[in-house]
Amino acid sequence: MDSTTQIPVKKNPKKANLLDHHSIKSLLDESVTEIVTSKGYPEDVRLSNIRLLIGSIIIAIALVAQFYKKDFPANRDFLIGCIVLYPFEFSF
Repeated sequence: MDSTTQIPVKKNPKKANLLDHHSIKSLLDESVTEIVTSKGYPEDVRLSNIRLLIGSIIIAIALVAQFYKKDFPANRDFLIGCIVLYPFEFSF
């Protein structure tokens, strides 16, 4: 090698457990986010915020369904409504 060739030095290499696919996905997501934001593009987190809001609404509905004052035969329609609303969280 001559003196004009420079090898980029990585600072703080990231580590992931290769047997844990969640860890690998998280590492890849972080790396892509760093690359894209370093190019000047802002990070858009609107979809994540919408999913958190919908998840909170679903949890509130589940809590209301769990602690509803009436017993099963009387609250059947309400429980069916809660069950129907639940899958809509995962459509986003």
